[in-house]
Amino acid sequence: MEDALEAAPLPPPDTTSHLVVIVDHSGSMRKEDVPGYPTRTAAVYDCLARDLVEPQVKLDGLGRMEMSLIEMNDVATVILERSAPDETLLNYIRSCSTRRAHSHGNYLPALDAALGLLKGDATRGNRLFLIFLSDGAPSDHTDMQCAHGYSVWQPDARGTFMRNGKPRLQDCPVSKTCREAVRESVKDECVSYVKHIGDLLGRDRVYFGSVAFGPPTEDYTVLQGMARALPRSSFQKLGLSLDCLRTALTSLSSTLTSLRTEAVGSRSRLTLRTDLTETAQRQSYEERTLLRDGGGWDIYVGKRCISKLKYDVMGSCYVKCSIAGSDLASELGQLHPRKVQRGIAHAAYKFAEGAERVVFQCTEVVSVDGGATGYSVGPRLVAKETRYTEHLRSKAYYPTLCRLQGEAEELAQLFNRRLRGGSECQVRFLPCYVFTLRDPRYPTGKGEIVVEEELEGVYTKWNDNAGRVAQSSTTTACADSKALGAIVEDDEEEEDREVSSVPIGDVPQCFSHFTYEVTFGRKLVCDLQASLKGVWNAMDGFTLTDPVIHHHSGLKKNGDTDKGMAGIREFFATHNCGPLCKRLGMEAPVF
Repeated sequence: MEDALEAAPLPPPDTTSHLVVIVDHSGSMRKEDVPGYPTRTAAVYDCLARDLVEPQVKLDGLGRMEMSLIEMNDVATVILERSAPDETLLNYIRSCSTRRAHSHGNYLPALDAALGLLKGDATRGNRLFLIFLSDGAPSDHTDMQCAHGYSVWQPDARGTFMRNGKPRLQDCPVSKTCREAVRESVKDECVSYVKHIGDLLGRDRVYFGSVAFGPPTEDYTVLQGMARALPRSSFQKLGLSLDCLRTALTSLSSTLTSLRTEAVGSRSRLTLRTDLTETAQRQSYEERTLLRDGGGWDIYVGKRCISKLKYDVMGSCYVKCSIAGSDLASELGQLHPRKVQRGIAHAAYKFAEGAERVVFQCTEVVSVDGGATGYSVGPRLVAKETRYTEHLRSKAYYPTLCRLQGEAEELAQLFNRRLRGGSECQVRFLPCYVFTLRDPRYPTGKGEIVVEEELEGVYTKWNDNAGRVAQSSTTTACADSKALGAIVEDDEEEEDREVSSVPIGDVPQCFSHFTYEVTFGRKLVCDLQASLKGVWNAMDGFTLTDPVIHHHSGLKKNGDTDKGMAGIREFFATHNCGPLCKRLGMEAPVF
């Protein structure tokens, strides 16, 4: 067998990073158009070994890494699974340069194989790096039928040819647009695969890099679309330049080094919870829906719902809040005197998760049977819980999350007053609450959750918790919070200029910059998430959640995600001041 190679090396134990590389192994990769190499395949494998993997072999102190390799043609073949970066691995990759590429390049089987490999990382907490390298568009559409059941990308039964010598394709008698619709469906499915990988494993854990190494006239929109599906990603169109390929892989190796550096940080020493493995779809319910304890919900009322707290920024303390009032509670009180209890219903299974937390549906409820059932009241809510066992025993973890959101909201209000940019540029943070619940499933018999109103739609990361900007268009901490209230706004008259022409993504970036300026360099708010579906609009502006605040002291005053000056510097390394920053008289600091 011409593809028979030596056995792939075994995976290392206690891995903190997993690199998965998908290499196009279709027939076009046999072409002899890369100077100095017999085929495109030979060039790709030589550069992968020299410029991507070899730098990782030379690194020490960044935890154990493993690598998997998938070849893509009609099917996907995992030729290397979870191997350690060493000389044995380098020799194995180099030996792949003689493998004979063949057939078509089908993206979907390769993405499915990558997903299958990465599922093994779901509970490990390591960093994940996925590279997809191809010399052209996907070929999956050729074997697909259109919506009307016709194989519109297969030769017609008559065996006729067109003037250019290519076989004439079957036509759909129902619609002339079916051929393009089939290709578009492949693009949508590829993008959905990448999004699913991010949703399953945490979008902050996964980096996706797509590399187009082929003729510049080829269509690379699918590769580009897949890269846009995740906040931490890149797309590089290289032509057939060997120098560009080496530069691109060197850049990706540098990014991989950064991910490995993150992996040996605080989170790599944390233990993932084992009780959060099941995921379910959002449950359908409306206000006044009767929910049953054990029927997909856990209901906490009376003594089981111990408290509901909110952070008071001005007082730098937590204050008790009551469960939302409702007409239904009054009605039930008249029908069932002294039986009405209020509390919260928490979905039994998560519906989403990120790098730090998992998300559940929840709703405040009114019960008249001690919590066996409860009627939902008020807006739809979500509950956020930590993914790590250590945080369950921390008294500061959830209150810190709530405090950060409160402090970010105070800064947002000040930003809005300073900017005077109209309703479309307004920024606000969702109010959030810490619920303490009594439940024997928690290690101490009671536990906490953070609750806020549900944002429906697809979350957009405007920058990440390391501080990087998305490319698109305790005592001391309390003292800092109090100082914010003493900031005096400028009295100078500002010209009310039109800002509607500013790219909407510039607003969160300007806000992050503003938080650094207005706190005199002590803090920077980033990791801004917003749901653009119904949350940003010209009337209300931005509704944001889950901020990270980097504090200049470097003492992690704001939790594990507080990267101090390193996070602040990294934000400004990728932030370009636009018209809004200039309007506020801000310039990027020089460190």
